Amino acid sequence: MTSPLDAAAIRALTVKLVGVRSVSPDVAGETRCAREIELALPAGVERGRWRTPDGRPAVWAFAPGATPRTVVLLAHHDTVGTGEFAALGDPAGEAVALYPRSLRARLLARFAADPDAFTPEQAADLGAERDTPGTWLFGRGALDMKSGVATGVAIVSAWAARDPRPACGVLLVSAPDEEYESAGMVAALTGLRALRDARGLELAGALNLDTVDEPGAYAGAMGKVELGCWVLGRPTHAGEPLFGVDASELAAGLVTRVVRSPAMVDGAGSVRSVPPVALRLRDLKSEYNIQTALEAWVEFNLITVARPLVATLETLRGEAVAALAELLASHRRLADEFAPGRGARVPAPDPAACVLTYAELCARAGLAPGEDPAADALAGAADARTATLARLRALATRSRLSGPAIVLFLLPPFYPHAAPGDGALVRATRDVLAGERDAPLRAYYPLVSDACYAAWRGEPPDELARQMPALGREYALPIDDAAALDLDVVSLGPWGRDLHGLLERAHAGWTFDRMPRLVWDVLERVSEAAASSRP
Repeated sequence: MTSPLDAAAIRALTVKLVGVRSVSPDVAGETRCAREIELALPAGVERGRWRTPDGRPAVWAFAPGATPRTVVLLAHHDTVGTGEFAALGDPAGEAVALYPRSLRARLLARFAADPDAFTPEQAADLGAERDTPGTWLFGRGALDMKSGVATGVAIVSAWAARDPRPACGVLLVSAPDEEYESAGMVAALTGLRALRDARGLELAGALNLDTVDEPGAYAGAMGKVELGCWVLGRPTHAGEPLFGVDASELAAGLVTRVVRSPAMVDGAGSVRSVPPVALRLRDLKSEYNIQTALEAWVEFNLITVARPLVATLETLRGEAVAALAELLASHRRLADEFAPGRGARVPAPDPAACVLTYAELCARAGLAPGEDPAADALAGAADARTATLARLRALATRSRLSGPAIVLFLLPPFYPHAAPGDGALVRATRDVLAGERDAPLRAYYPLVSDACYAAWRGEPPDELARQMPALGREYALPIDDAAALDLDVVSLGPWGRDLHGLLERAHAGWTFDRMPRLVWDVLERVSEAAASSRP
């Protein structure tokens, strides 16, 4: 059937949802936004809530089909912060991010006054919006992803109103906390599994309505690993910097190598992830003194495609060994140049013996990774990073580890990658997009999202636990529920530019009109297949 979706209504609901501040983690704000989603649903649509431990609701709405086959529409209604919008000087301050009309006017005024303040792409889009109002929708969450939520509400509402009932059902799930630690999706997985079992549903896959990189769709999903490095130096007086190992200098060298390393980039076939990013780099000195740093802390964000965790850690080990070797060699060269004959005073450990994983440090301390060397001191601890550092220090003391050393480990959050499937949802998407000349179906959604948890087909949980000190303590993963659901993932959602930026904007033609129609067509195709297989 022809899609009954109304682009103007989807846009209007998006604007309304953007106006509800729901920066994660904010219990009150995310709860208000969940309530607005519920209010947008027609009275006859079945709905419910699954809650995070702190009470934030994941909202679900169900339009059952004539068969058990059901497609899950995934969305999230939280956003990142709005602090950068204060620089626009609007009377509303940073809250102008929540008012698309006011924000549009403010951006166009700045563009008219100083067009060179914008990139060529931004300038072209602002010019298009000036000449053809409504081309873009600006605002925090307009792209990521309240327009996707609005699309899901429109689809499940229209699907529930159909008579006769389609063969396939549609289940919308909108979660909080996607931008923080995905607590909403974790709660939703448990609820979704229970609902599936109670209703005898056959879940055909998860259609992720999150923002896409280009007009089109993606089958499968890239994942994410947060790699931690605890750097232990050999302190020395600032007047003799070459005769010790400054943990800060070693950490900086490690960052330089890792973020520029082609070997760290993961891939499968022609698909490649982006290079790793250092999300945190700091020394752990608690006060000023003229001694070089004993400890430093580094965190890398690594997007994964197919490489096993063991191989990733070995690649990181190689970069860490090289970083330490380079530092020691540079110290020897400088010592020979500025203090002839004193190069022998530069520490000369074997760099390869100075780099070890968390599991190896546990073994060196005579403990299994599941044994907690700081259990008593950390009882009730909520912060995974603080607890992880305490465990590393306790293990180092127990094993008599001395610097220089680099310990490699994992930190929350962890998102498993998922190879493209070939189930009913993927086949239907492929069929629909085959008729679209400029909307391809590609492999691996390149942005990390809650959809990663729709299945667990990658990393063995035991290996993950061996390398992540916080797992099972301060941090939990929905491994059992994800493995039990085992859903193929397709991402087909809003498209625009400057995701999470000051000029976050959704392209109206795609986001409110074409994309919702394509999602509808995919659901129709799944429903047709369900009807043809019905006894």
